[in-house]
Amino acid sequence: MRGRVLRAAVTLLVAVVVSGCALQPRQVLGDGAAQRILIAGRPFQYCASAPVQAWGQEIRRVIIAVHGLDRAACAMRDAVVAALGGEPADTVVIAPHFSTSADAPTGGFAWGPSTWPAGEPDRGGVSSFAVMDALVEAVGDRSITLVGFSGGGQFTNRYAAVSRTMLDRYVIINPSSYVWLTADRPRPSASCPTFNDWRYGLDGRAGYAETGNPEEIRERYASRGVRYLIGTADDDPNSTSLDRSCAAQTQGANREERAVNYHAHLVATFGQDVGDAQPLATVAGVGHDARRMLASEAGRASLTG
Repeated sequence: MRGRVLRAAVTLLVAVVVSGCALQPRQVLGDGAAQRILIAGRPFQYCASAPVQAWGQEIRRVIIAVHGLDRAACAMRDAVVAALGGEPADTVVIAPHFSTSADAPTGGFAWGPSTWPAGEPDRGGVSSFAVMDALVEAVGDRSITLVGFSGGGQFTNRYAAVSRTMLDRYVIINPSSYVWLTADRPRPSASCPTFNDWRYGLDGRAGYAETGNPEEIRERYASRGVRYLIGTADDDPNSTSLDRSCAAQTQGANREERAVNYHAHLVATFGQDVGDAQPLATVAGVGHDARRMLASEAGRASLTG
C-alpha cells in the first residue's frame, strides 16, 4: 500500500476515541449496522459489519463507500458488498454517513445537503474532507479504496484532487459534476462567471481546498490511482438530481457526456499515459443506479482489479 501524508490539521481530529456503540438507525442512514466514531469529540456515524476498533490483523483491505445526495449510507455499503459477492474475510466495507441538520446525531456533524461533496465545513467549521482524513487515520495501515456514487463520486473526485492523504485507489461513479483542473471547457463558459470556481474548477478555493497552487494540485491528481465509471443510460439532461447550474452545464449536458468530456480533459491536460492509467469504463444500458453500476463487470473490476 502507498505511504500516506496527512494534513497537520488532521492530528487534532484524530485524537479520537473510537466507539462501537450501535446507534438508533435513522431512515436516511438505513437499517444496517450503524456504528460511530468520535472525531474531535463529536459523533460521526458509519455503516460497517463491525466497529473499527474490533477489526483484527486479518483485515488487510478497507473499502470506504460514499453515498449520494440521498445519504443512504448502509444501502451504499450493501451495494458494494453485493458486488463483491459478500464481504471477503480480509476486507471490510465501511460507509460513512455525511449527515445534515435533518438527521445528525446529537452533537454530531451537520453539513448542507449539497455542501459535503465539495469538502465544505459543517456547522462547527469542520470540512467533510477533514473528517474523511480522520476516518482514514482510524482505519490504520491497511490498503484503502475510496468509492463514491453520484454525490459520493463528486466527493471522491474532489478529495483526490486536494487531499494530501494518499489512498490506494479512488473509484468515481456517475457524478453530476467534476473539478476541472484547467479553465478549458467543452461548452461555452463566457456567460457563466463562476464556471471555474471551486467545486467545478480551481479558482476561489478556501479552507481545506487550499492545499497548494493549481500546478501542485494537477501534479497530485495525475499521480492518483483513479478509476471512472459511467452508465450510458445516465444521459437525462432533465434529471431532478442533475446539477444544472451554469458551471456544471459547461462540462456537458448530462452525466454521461460530462464523464466522457472529463476524461478527454485529463488526456488533453496530462497526456494519454495518464488517461490510460486513469481509465473510464462505460456500462451499457445502466442509468443512475449504484447497485447496477457496481454489479457490472466494470464495477466489480474497479473494486477488485
